[in-house]
Amino acid sequence: MISASFSGDRLLFQPWLTVMVDEGPCVSVTGVYRTDTSLRNEPEEEGPVFCLRKSTWLSATDLALVKGASDFRSHLRGGEQVVDSFAFVNRSAGREAIGITEEFVTSLNTSELTLRAADRASSQFQFIKIEVGGEIRAFNIGYSPVTTSIDLVESALPEWLASVDRAVNVPGFRPDGPLTISIDRSVPELIG
Repeated sequence: MISASFSGDRLLFQPWLTVMVDEGPCVSVTGVYRTDTSLRNEPEEEGPVFCLRKSTWLSATDLALVKGASDFRSHLRGGEQVVDSFAFVNRSAGREAIGITEEFVTSLNTSELTLRAADRASSQFQFIKIEVGGEIRAFNIGYSPVTTSIDLVESALPEWLASVDRAVNVPGFRPDGPLTISIDRSVPELIG
């Protein structure tokens, strides 16, 4: 969950669709989070109802730096290991990413997800983990596209990732101060 204040009001953004992708040298978590008001068909409010997130861990670089560090604590104090980008938007400002997210989540909720064997010499993605939090159902699935395949995910995922990448860099609503992120596990823990 992500929380931030806007014009003095503290808003809580809950995960709607988050995807962790391990590409080998880097791991990214891309997500669309929403407030409870985003679920209602009410006129658009003045503030944000969605939070778009892109967090990237340059795992290969970071792990090489850990090996060269005198101790792990000094490495952690040496700077950020994960680069984060956030955009707080309403439906009209995040129209493309929100629309594609709605379609992707609906497909995931209403289609059979068939995991089938694949024998690929290589794949852009080493591992994919998808978490859906919705009013219909909530679930997560993780798999390696090198050895297995889910056609629905692999056909829709590149377009969804690209739409959120574009939208997370568009100026949105600015929080009053720092935001708070509540996570079950960090990116390094997720892939560990």
